[in-house]
Amino acid sequence: MRFLVILVVFILSFSYGMQLEKVDKDIYMVRGYDGLPSEKNRGFISNAYGIFVKDGWVVIDSLSTPELAREFISLLKKEKNVPIKYLIVTHYHLDHWYGASEFKKEGAYVIAHKNLKKFYESGQAMEALENFKRRFKNLFKNVKLTPPDFTVRDEITISTGDKSFKVISMTPAHTNTDIVVYMPDRKFIFVGDLVFYKRIPFVGDSNASSKGWLKVLKDLEKMDIDKIFAGHNYPLDKKAIDFTYQYISFLRTQIAKMKDEGLFYDEIKKKLQDIEYKKFPMFKEFHNQNIYKIYNELDFEF
Repeated sequence: MRFLVILVVFILSFSYGMQLEKVDKDIYMVRGYDGLPSEKNRGFISNAYGIFVKDGWVVIDSLSTPELAREFISLLKKEKNVPIKYLIVTHYHLDHWYGASEFKKEGAYVIAHKNLKKFYESGQAMEALENFKRRFKNLFKNVKLTPPDFTVRDEITISTGDKSFKVISMTPAHTNTDIVVYMPDRKFIFVGDLVFYKRIPFVGDSNASSKGWLKVLKDLEKMDIDKIFAGHNYPLDKKAIDFTYQYISFLRTQIAKMKDEGLFYDEIKKKLQDIEYKKFPMFKEFHNQNIYKIYNELDFEF
């Protein structure tokens, strides 16, 4: 019996492990698990990427805790023991930003949207962190919020090693801090949480704009893109842009129609449960929040 208990603990301890995967000749990723943060999954719920740039690493997103970030850094250094030159944070959500302090310790130059810095300086970021600490117990106890060294308002270009990156503001959409990282010579783009495929996006952030998100997706569709590296899927192609667009557009159209018919939120929510999207991951966690956000958002659109 004791052996079985030990075996179960051993299996669980590795069920949410981190592995570095090579997804292109010089691009590596760690793949997070679907779900909300928990003690069980260690908060490992999103992807992070490392791009080797001849004499260092450019990292996209930091994961959600210093512990996960340190694990990711160790994997990168094991692959190529060179400095981490840049950390680019695609938006302010915890699973993309909260591990940033460990990259700063490595000497990385942190880049994010100008609104992320405003969020940090306003005190709201610390309030959010304290709320997460209470909600998730010890999961985020060691998080140290790290502001960007440089902020993006519209677009900047970074040239480092043998590569060039365009860092482009794409707001408001998933949040008011969204940026993408585009490699023009390769036609690769890192999009954070702007694009999903067969997984429900989160539209419920207080600074999200479903209308703005649809515009951003149209802008992405016009770009010359061969491969999309997202925050919660394996590498994608452009059909993922359409999947994300169709889900958000479907909700906006249906909710607007039912509001015009005089239905209230609870009635609309009930009517939008048995739909084709219910088979996809994160439907249970995000769908009703998305309905609520769009229901209220439509009242303020003209």
